[in-house]
Amino acid sequence: MFANILKYRELLYFLVHKEVRIRYRNSLFGFFWTLLEPLGLMVIYTLVFSVIIKGISKGVEPYPLYILSGLIPWTFFNNSLKKGTKALSGNASLIKKVYFPREIFPLSMITANLVNFIPAFVLVIAFAFVLGVPVQWDQLVLLPFFILLLAVFALACSFLISVLNVYYRDVEFITNLVLRGWMYLSPIIYPISFVTENESETVRQFADLYFLNPMAVILSLFHGIFFPDQSISWGYVLYVIIFILVMLLISWFIFKRLNRRVGEVI
Repeated sequence: MFANILKYRELLYFLVHKEVRIRYRNSLFGFFWTLLEPLGLMVIYTLVFSVIIKGISKGVEPYPLYILSGLIPWTFFNNSLKKGTKALSGNASLIKKVYFPREIFPLSMITANLVNFIPAFVLVIAFAFVLGVPVQWDQLVLLPFFILLLAVFALACSFLISVLNVYYRDVEFITNLVLRGWMYLSPIIYPISFVTENESETVRQFADLYFLNPMAVILSLFHGIFFPDQSISWGYVLYVIIFILVMLLISWFIFKRLNRRVGEVI
């Protein structure tokens, strides 16, 4: 797979450039929508959960930084999967005309989203400095690893849903529905202590299952850069690494098997 991608790197660059250019065409704010959308959601969530509905933001100060440091990585993941769903079906005319490794389509979607995600997260770090929040430097040096983990997980999911969506168009609608629920099952608008120290005994009993969600662990890693008490056990990180690698292998295997008839079905 890597040899093929390296061989077609110029095509990959072209697709990424095309995706980024089209995304902001005729847009007044252009690239800044990468940050404006999470900023808008941050204002809404902060207003709702720290002013109108109090309690959920307990233990995380400043709450707007907590929201933003989770929302930016989540937005990357969410957009990557939504775009990834249509990575093959949206390029039907190109797939029918020319042969090249089709893995390039999901990969180009992830790379185009990374182009937006990395500068946006740098602005989150700048926001922390403006608020006077001390950055955990031992966690910040691991930021490239956190981003790699998130990107590979998004790629593994995209391989699977992009090829399944060619055969079953329901996958696109199911993915959108799952992403909505997945967001609320991940620590974006509430800290992990809201689960581990919940008043409900039932919730506390199943708290360990909560961390089987890879996004709960990955988002906690991003939060840990600014909020040391939100850091997570490295045992869970090891679990997520193994989970993502296994999922990448399975997704790629399914992609290669189903890819053979994509040109006929699409």
